[in-house]
Amino acid sequence: MVVHEQSEGMRDASAKQADRAEPPRRRRLWAAAAVTVLVLGGLAAGALLAMDDDGGGADGDGAVSLSAEGTVACASSIAEGRVSQVAPEGDGDRVRVALDVDRSYKPAGGSETRLSFTTSEPDAETYYKVGVRMLVLVSSQEGEAPTTYRAGDPAPSEADGTSAEANDRLDWGRAWVEKALPGAQGLKCSGRG
Repeated sequence: MVVHEQSEGMRDASAKQADRAEPPRRRRLWAAAAVTVLVLGGLAAGALLAMDDDGGGADGDGAVSLSAEGTVACASSIAEGRVSQVAPEGDGDRVRVALDVDRSYKPAGGSETRLSFTTSEPDAETYYKVGVRMLVLVSSQEGEAPTTYRAGDPAPSEADGTSAEANDRLDWGRAWVEKALPGAQGLKCSGRG
């Protein structure tokens, strides 16, 4: 009988071990669930950041920046040519600039031979000089300054592959726009804010 009690005691010990084995299995399940939640949360956060990179996001000073494709999508006109006229506009600080267009990127192959826009940039009358060759992106967003790439200015030192072959800012801007145009096709401009 003592043997029987020992085997019963052994059975009780085995049952206790099985009971003890269950919590680690549950802990592993909970740990796996927690890891899954963290991974999915990280993926969701990454997706949100990627959307900000593609469609726009606020930077430190509250200004909103767009990706290259978003900037091209939000441009009403993109053209390259020579500045032909710079004149004050009205009583305010606005300046009207005219560009004799050699190449229209947006609308693609456009027939416009002159692009005219206004800007209130503080140095507009000195920056836009008659005869200077430049690439201009005119935003569809009212009151927003145009984005320009002027011949002779140094190319940006951004590491996106376009600056390595650029002779100046105009070359860089041309490569940047040409790279962004396909991705901007069909994008709707939701604005900058």
